[in-house]
Amino acid sequence: MNFRQLFLLLAVIFSPLSHAHVQWFVAPEEMKDVYFEFDSFYLATFVFVGFFTTLALIITNLKNKPAFLNAIVSGNINISKRAFVMVFVVIQVIFFSLQVINGGFLAPNIVLPPEYLALGIALQLGVVVSASVSVMVSGIFVLLTTLLMIAMTPATIWINYALEFVAIGVFMIFCGSHVSSIDSKLVQKLRLPSAEQLWHNALLVLRVGIGLQLAVLAMTEKLIYPGLAVVFIEMFPFYNIFPTIGLPMGTNLHFVFFVGICELALGLLLALGVANRLTMLMATFAFVTTAIIHGVQEVEGHLPIFAAAFVLLLALKNKRKKEDVSLVTGALV
Repeated sequence: MNFRQLFLLLAVIFSPLSHAHVQWFVAPEEMKDVYFEFDSFYLATFVFVGFFTTLALIITNLKNKPAFLNAIVSGNINISKRAFVMVFVVIQVIFFSLQVINGGFLAPNIVLPPEYLALGIALQLGVVVSASVSVMVSGIFVLLTTLLMIAMTPATIWINYALEFVAIGVFMIFCGSHVSSIDSKLVQKLRLPSAEQLWHNALLVLRVGIGLQLAVLAMTEKLIYPGLAVVFIEMFPFYNIFPTIGLPMGTNLHFVFFVGICELALGLLLALGVANRLTMLMATFAFVTTAIIHGVQEVEGHLPIFAAAFVLLLALKNKRKKEDVSLVTGALV
């Protein structure tokens, strides 16, 4: 295998989220009527993904790691919680500001009934305006915006976004006291847990919410309805790099299966919290790569995920714990 093929193979390994929101590019009515038919290539891709998933768990729980691996998996990042929250909130404010300016609502494929569009814009504007005073209130507006989406759009649409935005809203509510004096007083008045405990809970909600959302996207847009992703790859054929790395038998449908299994594995790993840093490294690489390929629309649409990735990649870590191993074992059984 030459250097170019090795590079492309690494691109395959680190490309599971390369088209997470397929419906931004492909309308449901364009979906092809295709389905997976078992063959040896599907089995090989499943084993391939299973191998690297297992490897991530082994590396994370390895007792005596090399120094560089230990730094990646469980090293502390010297960034204050205040800085984490400020970056997170600023990115969310930019995202919702763009939605208000463009007259959109959360995502390109979410269309509110005309009579509710003004309400949707107002709620998103509430996220932006209130953030300068109270991050907690801004988070409440995120949750209200999410509820409007759930109430006004079909389940086949909102299921791909609800967990993500609920996690973002809860994170902002739990962490507002780190940047806002008003929120700090509110936490004390309501006798909520300490800021440290709220931070721990916020990371838990964000990690589980984003992880489960990735798993849902893997099921809805790749594994259950592969026809959506197949049309997407036909629009952007360079994504299927199996033939390029010397695997001409790898069809577009094979690649969709591979991407779906990868995305499902990453989402579940993140939700379970058993290989946080390695999972987020792969996810961050994939989203950045896709942003470079697809440009401004992809960057704007994924800003909330970029904010979550920033926090989860740097704030999360894994220490070797027996309960982590037992948790994975129980999940597999």
